[in-house]
Amino acid sequence: MSDNTTYFVNKPANDRARVILQKSEDWYNEMHTSGYYDKLRTMWQAYHGVSFDGGESHSINFAGEQGELTQISVNDIRNIATNIINMVTATRPAMRCRAVNTDYKSYVQTKLGNGLLDYYLRDHRLENYFKNAVEYAVVLASGYVKLAWNATAGDEVEWNDDLNIPIHQGDLEFDNLSPFDVYFDIHREDSKHDWVVCRTFKNRWDLAAKYPEFAEEILALPTKDKLEKFSGLTTTTSDTDLIPVFEFYHERTDSVKDGLYHLFLSENVTLLESPMPYRKLPVYSIMPARFLGTPFGYTQMFDLLPLEDATNILYSTILTNQVAFGVQNIAVQQGSNLNVTELSGGLNMIEVDMRNGPGIQALQLTQTPKEIFDMIKMLDSKKETISGVNPVTRGNPPASLTSGTALALVQSMSLQFISGLQQAYVAMQEDVGTGIINTLKDHANTKRVAAIVGKNNRTELKEFSGDDLSGVNRCIVDIDNPLASTTAGKMEIAKDLLQMQAIKTYQQYMTVLTTGKLDDLMEDTVSELFLIKDENEIMMEGGDVQAVFTDEHLLHINEHKVVLSDPVLRRDPKLVAKVTAHMQEHLDALKYTDPNTLMALGQQPILPPQGAPMPPQQGQQAPPANAPAEMLPIQPPTQALQTGAEMTNLPSLPQIPDGAVLPNPALNDEQMAQLAAMQNR
Repeated sequence: MSDNTTYFVNKPANDRARVILQKSEDWYNEMHTSGYYDKLRTMWQAYHGVSFDGGESHSINFAGEQGELTQISVNDIRNIATNIINMVTATRPAMRCRAVNTDYKSYVQTKLGNGLLDYYLRDHRLENYFKNAVEYAVVLASGYVKLAWNATAGDEVEWNDDLNIPIHQGDLEFDNLSPFDVYFDIHREDSKHDWVVCRTFKNRWDLAAKYPEFAEEILALPTKDKLEKFSGLTTTTSDTDLIPVFEFYHERTDSVKDGLYHLFLSENVTLLESPMPYRKLPVYSIMPARFLGTPFGYTQMFDLLPLEDATNILYSTILTNQVAFGVQNIAVQQGSNLNVTELSGGLNMIEVDMRNGPGIQALQLTQTPKEIFDMIKMLDSKKETISGVNPVTRGNPPASLTSGTALALVQSMSLQFISGLQQAYVAMQEDVGTGIINTLKDHANTKRVAAIVGKNNRTELKEFSGDDLSGVNRCIVDIDNPLASTTAGKMEIAKDLLQMQAIKTYQQYMTVLTTGKLDDLMEDTVSELFLIKDENEIMMEGGDVQAVFTDEHLLHINEHKVVLSDPVLRRDPKLVAKVTAHMQEHLDALKYTDPNTLMALGQQPILPPQGAPMPPQQGQQAPPANAPAEMLPIQPPTQALQTGAEMTNLPSLPQIPDGAVLPNPALNDEQMAQLAAMQNR
């Protein structure tokens, strides 16, 4: 009898392991008894070209009592499934971190988090794990990405003398799991699972070396080729050293306050048990749809299986007829006295008696009824309707569609049809990204270095630890417009941006054309907004900030006034004075910075009214706000003076009274007296 007095998770390790293995077997048995296992196996065979009771689609097979039936498989299922997978995963995930707060420090941490997500996508090939999970989901109705923190990975940072082992930085590891490797409570009707069991296969000799205290028991466990249960899809007779490793995760709940992690090989071999090391279950799923009322996944590819069988039968019928009667038979009238030798070869003159019949005739038996070909076309059309993969996506556009825009629109409709799978793909990426950030925050206790791609795809080494991500809350993924996922759509976007002058360089144009993303075009603006938020926080804390002539002055003015829009902050006269003075600095910069400099930066200077003092030349210090008129720079002449040229806009000369003689140091007293006498005549 079962023990109903204690939750199985709270039982001793051996008893718990026995219950977990029984629940895993219950999951496997439910797949068999419901026919779900056979459905997955048939789907796996069709996707990999195994059909006609085990016959290979990559060769022609013969059946029947005497091998008179010719069988051929066209494998439309793999073509359709591959197109769906490519449509969903064509665009690289745009994973972005979201901060807990809107302060500048949190924004800086989100930039670090974005770089780390890109680092794991690129250097740890996380994108490949996403694609593999989508392939599992399309073909086998569900796919999984498992995240784990490996404390023995990474560089060695110190040595533990007590345990006589090195201590490493640790790092994240990822695994793909199939529907045969992940087990939940079979009675759950939703995805809100309290626990999950994962099965992976490891080399028993490596495990024996890592856990020497269990070496004898580990080496005695049955290997993968000896197992009848949990065997998956493929069977093999060759020996292997792989043995199943089970990991059990339980959420933190009322009955299990700290959660639970249990690593074991059998009910008698427990390698590790500890409180739940992650904030959420580290197994992330993707399913195109669900069997209602069950935790099992559903894919529209199931609906194509009978259509695929019917198509293969019709193609085999046509081929059988061609093979059987492709070499023509000849009918002759009885008594014609012709033999095979006389009919063989060419350039033979054959005499027949036409009085008793038409003579020699070829039997035309290779003709196939038109209805068979019509049926094949109908089945192909039905497959495309069910899967949402139209002829344009499959590379066979109708002759009526000639423009790139029309082709892009039709292809985008396919993307919209599979939007449910795409949303599941996005949700999985967001969950994995959030799991990465949270795991690094909780376990990356030592400084580590990651190669992070910055502006203009330049890579820099960034040192970080978990504390540097404390302000990051979760990860979000941006969904691209379906039109932006097509080549024609990207071209239209690039042309529009070029006309709007949002694209200024050839590199920006090619980036939009190849990726459809606008991040590079917005990076300068985003950096400027980060600077403004930082300045707002400094002023609210009583600090001083300074305007620089290279700032986006109008953007700064509009964003700084947000501080004064808060009724509480507006009651602080010192803050109001500080913010308004800083906004005046930006206005002064627009007035007194060299207009050519501002226009080169793409900003419009504030020009003084006609006749007003001109701004100082570049390098001169702008006068302070509300400066008196005598402190403003004098307006220079608008035209240079040249010898012999017409002199205009000259300053008025002072009036010299009659008889006045201006002193001239170049003349002596006698010469000055003579000059005065000449002027008085």
